[in-house]
Formats: sequence, C-alpha cells, structure tokens
Amino acid sequence: MKTIWHDIRYGLRQLRASPGFTAVAVLSLALGIGANTAIYSMINGILLKSLPVRNPHELRLIHWTCHKKPHLGKYGEFAGDYGWSKYHGWFHCGSFSYPAYRDFVEQAEGFSDVFAFSYGTYPVTISARGAVSKANGQMVSGNFFKGYGASVLIGRPIAPEDDQPDADPVTVITYDLWERVFGLDPNALGRPLALKDAVFTVVGVLPRRYVGPEAGGRRTDFYVPMAAQSLLIPDEEWLASDDTWWLQIMGRLAPGANEVRLQTSLERLFGNALRRTEAGATIDQPGILLQEGRHGVVMGREEIAEPLWFLQGVVGLVLLIACTNLAGLLLARGAGRQQEMAVRAAMGAGWWRLTRQSLTESMVLSLAGACLGLAISLWIKAGLRDFVIDPSSNQHFNLRIDASVLMFALTVGVITTLLFGLLPALRAGSTNPSAGLKDGGTCGAPRLRLGKVLVTAQVGMSVLLVVVAGLLCRTLINLCQTDLGFDTENILLVNIQPLESLSEVENLRQFHPTMRQRIAAIPGVRSVAISNWTLLRGAMRSPDISIPARPDAEHREAEELVISGKYFATMGINLLAGRDFDDRDTRESQPVVIVNAEFGRLFFPDESPIGQFITAYDQQYQIIGSCSDHSYGGIRRGVRPVLYLPYSQKWEPDLTYAIRSVLPPLSLVPAVRKVVAQVDRNLPLEGITTQKLAIKKSLAQERLFASLCGSFAVLVVLLSCIGLYGIMAYNVARRTGEMGIRKALGARPADVAWPVLRGALMLTIIGVAIGLPIALALARWMRSVFFGIGPHDPVTMIGTVGMMIAVAVLAAWIPARRAARVDPMVALRYE
Repeated sequence: MKTIWHDIRYGLRQLRASPGFTAVAVLSLALGIGANTAIYSMINGILLKSLPVRNPHELRLIHWTCHKKPHLGKYGEFAGDYGWSKYHGWFHCGSFSYPAYRDFVEQAEGFSDVFAFSYGTYPVTISARGAVSKANGQMVSGNFFKGYGASVLIGRPIAPEDDQPDADPVTVITYDLWERVFGLDPNALGRPLALKDAVFTVVGVLPRRYVGPEAGGRRTDFYVPMAAQSLLIPDEEWLASDDTWWLQIMGRLAPGANEVRLQTSLERLFGNALRRTEAGATIDQPGILLQEGRHGVVMGREEIAEPLWFLQGVVGLVLLIACTNLAGLLLARGAGRQQEMAVRAAMGAGWWRLTRQSLTESMVLSLAGACLGLAISLWIKAGLRDFVIDPSSNQHFNLRIDASVLMFALTVGVITTLLFGLLPALRAGSTNPSAGLKDGGTCGAPRLRLGKVLVTAQVGMSVLLVVVAGLLCRTLINLCQTDLGFDTENILLVNIQPLESLSEVENLRQFHPTMRQRIAAIPGVRSVAISNWTLLRGAMRSPDISIPARPDAEHREAEELVISGKYFATMGINLLAGRDFDDRDTRESQPVVIVNAEFGRLFFPDESPIGQFITAYDQQYQIIGSCSDHSYGGIRRGVRPVLYLPYSQKWEPDLTYAIRSVLPPLSLVPAVRKVVAQVDRNLPLEGITTQKLAIKKSLAQERLFASLCGSFAVLVVLLSCIGLYGIMAYNVARRTGEMGIRKALGARPADVAWPVLRGALMLTIIGVAIGLPIALALARWMRSVFFGIGPHDPVTMIGTVGMMIAVAVLAAWIPARRAARVDPMVALRYE
C-alpha cells in the first residue's frame, strides 16, 4: 500500500509539471465520461430501473394474447391503438373490461393482490381554493396502493371501502398538484376538490418522488376510486359493461406461487369473460401473458428508447476518440521521458514497476475525469430531459443518480484507463536501459509509429461523427427553411374547450362565434379564425371520398380540417379560385367544402374542381373554393390533399383560435384571458403558444440530435487537432538536430516545414479514407432520419473532408513554423 501511495504522489507531481497536458486530458475525459453517464442515467431511469415500490420483482403485468388483432368495440379499439404489441408472432394487449378484472380478483390463484387502473389518464377541469385549472386523473381499484406497494406522504391511500357505489367521493393527489393548487398546505387533507361536476375530498398526498405504473404516459395529477367512474366521465357506464375494455391489470405474486398454474387459471377466467362479450368470437386463440411488472407499463418507452440508444452510441464514440487521443499523447509524452525511464530501469526498476507507475498516472487522470464528469453529467441530463421526455410526463421517470449510475461511471473510468493507458504503460515497462542511456539527445528518441496509427484511427472515427453531425444539421436547416405554405409571423394559438368548464355552457353552438367576435375586438388583433386542429399537429383523415360524376373512379382519402370563415386570410394561405366560407353556408344550406391544389390535382386532374360534387360521410358536398398547398400534420409529411369543412355546417366543441396581431403575439395573452373569463370564469385556459413556438417544439428531437452531434463533432475535431499537434510536435523535437544540419547545408525554411505539414496531411488523408466509407454506410442506415438530403450529400462529404484537412494544417502549423525557425548553430550545439 505504501508503494502504491508513493506511485500516486509521484504521478501527481509529474502531472502537475505538465499543466497543459493534464488540463486537456482531464477535460477530454470529463466530457466523454460525463456525456456517457448522463445518457446512461436516462436509459437506466427509463428502461432499466425498477419501480420505487415495495418488492417490485413480485409485480406481474397481465396481458392477453391472440393470433389476429380483433375489433374490441369503441373503447377497446382506442386503448388497443396504444396497447398492442407483438411477442413471438402473437399479438398481445393490456386492456380489459371491469367484469373481467373482478373475475381475476375473486378467482385467480397465486396472487396476493390483483389491482387495476384505467388505461391512461383523463383530463378534467378542477377547482380548489377559488382557482380553476386542468388536471389529469386516473381511476384505480380500492386496493391499488396496497397492491402496487406505494405509500403516501401525508394522509391515507384509497382503500377498498372507498371503491364502493355508496362511498363518499375521495381522491389522492400527487405532490405536484398539492404544490400547484394548495401551496403545500398540510391542511389540504379533508379539503374539497371539484372535479368536473362532482366534489371529491382529498384524503392523501403522494411523495414528491412517487412514480406511477404508467411510466411514459401523460402525467397523473390525482387518483380516484373506480366507483367514481360515472362522476369523472359522465354519460358512460363502464363498470357493468363486458364490452368496454379500459383497464390495465397488475398482480403481486403470493409467496411460493406457481406462475404456470397461475397463468392457466387466468386463461380459464379470461375465456369465461370473453364468452360474455360481443367481440369474444372474433378473438383467435386467446391466451394470457404474464410479464415482469418491475418496470411498469412499457407505454411510450419504445419511442424514447431509440433516440437514447442512438445518443449512447454517439457519446460512446466520443469517449473512444478521447481515449485514442490521450493514448497517442501519452505515447509521445512517454517517448520524451525515455531517458528518465532508462535511468530508473538501470537503477533496478523492473517491468512491473515501470508499467505500474505509468498506469497509476493514467488512473489519476481517469479518476479526476470521472469526478468532473459526474458533475458535468448532471448539467447534460438537465438539458436533455425536456428534449427526450415530454415535460408533461417527466415526473413518471426516476432519473436520479443511484448506485447503478455511480458504478457505471466507475466502470467507464476503469475502462478508459485501460484504453488510453495500457499501451503507453507497456511501452514504458519495456524500456531498454542501455539503448535509452546510449544517447540522451533528441536524436535518440524513438520513432512513434504506434502513435501515428492511433492518430489515424482517431481521424477516421472523427470523420464518422462529423459526417453524421453534418447530415443532421443539414436536415434541421432544411426543416427550418421549408416553405410551410402559410405565414407563421405574429400568430397566437389558443385552444378553448367549452365542455371543460365547471359550469354548464348555454347554447354551445353559439359559444365559439361569440368568443371569436370578442377576441377580434381586442386592440392589436388583425383577424381571428378557428379550426379543430392546428396546421402542424392535425392529421385527421376523412372517410373514403367518391365523385358522383365518376362512380367507377377509385375511392380515396384526404386530410380533413374544420375551419371558420377568414381562416385562409388569417393563416396567410392564398385562395386560388372560388370563394371563402361565409354567412351563406348554414346547417340548412347545401353542404360545401374547400379543397387545396393537391386535392384538385389528385381528384380532378383534367378539370377545375370548383363547382364539382364529392361524396363523403354519406353526403354530397359541393366544392366552392381552392386554396394553395401548405403543410398539415407535420413538416416532414409534405403536401397532402386536404378537405376543408365549414364550422357552421360541421360543429366541433373543442377548437383552436388562430389570432393574427400587429403586436408581439404573447403580449395579447392577458387580454385573451380576460375576454375568456368574462364569458366563462370557470373555463381553464392552458397551453397558449405561438405558431413559431409550436413549430420549434415540433422540431425538438431534430434540434436535440443536431445540437448534440454538432457539439460532439466540434469536440472530436478539436481532439483530433490536439492529437495531430502532439505527434507533429514530438517529431519536430525528435528531429531538431536533423533540421539544424539541413538548414546549415542551405535548406530554406519552407523545405524544412513542408515535411511536417506533409506528414500531418498524410495521416489525415489515410484516416479520412478509412472513416468516410464507414460513415457512408452508417448514413444509408439512417436514411429515414434525414430530410431534404440523401445519405451521400456532397456538401456534407466535401465539407467533412475540407474540415479535416484544415484541422491537419492547423495542427501542423505551429510545429512546422517551429521547424522552419530552427537555428542551425543552436540545434547542433544542443546535440
């Protein structure tokens, strides 16, 4: 132990003697280790970490399986859109009816608890302490918290006696809602919370770090018993329906339970439940699949997993490049210390002693890099969280650093020590004392062939990352510069849902026309239009469209948008022919539509669509206008045929107001809130944004990839520059005597400098020649990610090659300049 401590102190003195090298090494490792730790901590929290509940290994998620995907009715089909997966050729789904759940509770053998919760959450308007807002609620069985293994911070959980038809309505709220609505008041217990048309009593508050079973779903703000289903969702009776599939079921294994026998029992009970349903006969070979429940419901995780694993690969490559760079620098540094090592070997230091000393110095660098990297990882993770995870659901993931993350950082530190420190250590251990002491000048320094190989490999790996970063940045630029077909300047988007009001709205059909007139009267507002979707978030498709004049023509679909009059003028969309919707278009008049130019080209290629009739929704519509094409449903989707229906003929309750102003759009928010409150003070107003912010949010993932890969590309290019500089500087120092002789014999400064530049260029060209084909192959694999460019984009490829050549020239310029200024007399006297 004393010898190891001596090695550490000696290593610290050596590193302190080279502050520039030490700073570059520690910072490079810290950035690489920090980025890897940040991404791994998110992968761990989202994909690997068990739920923070009692004995999570006992939890089992119950799914049913079949060979063909059936139709389950209105609610089952909706749930199934998000719940279907494929497992070994079988479809499986997690939605069940409430009677099926009751059968499991009463008759399943092998569970200590069987509990259920609604498939997803339900947004409702809440009122407490005079404030009105929106919140997401989830219905759970009375034994949910007991079976799930979660405890409350204050109060009590929902109990079985609360889940009875005649029980008083109660709710358990999350810490976030407690803070937002009650200001962390401990007297919130027993307070009323108005949910929709009912009043619930708060009986418990969950801890801040509570994680629900639906990690990745929409944020849950409160829980209510299933018996309150008709209060939370009026006009629906799901508890008695065998054909309403809306529940997810989990169970906790009893001690010594036989899972095979348990699965057989559940399959028998599920078969009995199917015989009571209309859809039972359509399900082919139904069965039960028991999945590990320690991660919760895997809903939304697949979408997050892919970008996370991609980012993990990127930061892993960055760390590998950093290690390669440090290995080359340590080889050059070790070659410069050859005489020191030869003296120590001559004094009796053996192979292990010299190797251990070199590894100790590498270990000190790795330890310092890992410690700084942990701090950097917190900063990187905070910046990534809202990009990778929807902010409305991030509290459902436990992303805290735990022992697993710390062990990962430690393991990465050990691996990096071996990656960049092993070769220099072995080279140091094999020092020949007689050869090292024979000539102490720089001419006797060894050639650094292995260092050149490492630099070439580093350049090749850097090319790989630079190409990917260039393609992603070009993709983001293309997306941002895409002509959307409408004017995005000074538009405020406000979603208003009158059915979410706590008070009953009189004359719903006149609500939006009245509100539109009031908002249009706000000073600074140029025009106001309403639609059922925003342009870049809507993607509603119409049913099959046919043309009565051509009954044999192929039936096709189009995108659908319900709008008011002046919508095209408000959004800056050109009306090419015909007229806009106006007061003539009423519920009693001829149904009319407006189509975009793409619709006309697709359905009426040889004639004007104006005045033509189409059939949709079993009704004939007359086309009265044609507008220019624009993006709808996302920038990447391109131009699609769009069918516009007038709000006056197709009523929709929830609409988005597009408000074009002469002022900065966000400055209108207080006035809009005031107008809405004057009409209905019990109507919550959330999610107000601008059209430009909505576009920016839609490109969040592309911005994340481009910014991260671009930043890492700059980092690895800088590391390549440092690596090349280290090798070239070492070669210049090693050949100082040779250069002095050449200068003494009449060589010009350019003749001495050119070989240095040529050496750097040759290493770079070889690295580019190795890395570019691999980068092209990777780009082809990532083809679906790009937009507006191909995987062989010439601008990116030429730019990458030019950048790497510029890096080579920059890295070799200082050593070449130093070589050109060598004084022959000083060099020869030194030798």
